[in-house]
Amino acid sequence: MYEAFDNFIRVGTWHTRQPNDEERFHVALGEVVWSDDFDPDQMANYLREKLNLPPEDHGSYFALTINRYCDDAWAVKEFLRYNHVQRT
Repeated sequence: MYEAFDNFIRVGTWHTRQPNDEERFHVALGEVVWSDDFDPDQMANYLREKLNLPPEDHGSYFALTINRYCDDAWAVKEFLRYNHVQRT
């Protein structure tokens, strides 16, 4: 499931959070956020693995950027749940 983020993370600017990067992230998120099995924390772990970041690294620039994307994913997932938004 988290492979949906491979195209996002392959682009060298993914960490800059420029509009194109944000768009790629949200397009990938839109593919998986609807699944009950989607867990933003697992997404973050997947991205850390893909970037070969040590699991204990939570303070580097890349780790902090992943954490921010994780927060974004949680916000979208919770918004959909609390507002009873269904995929059409």
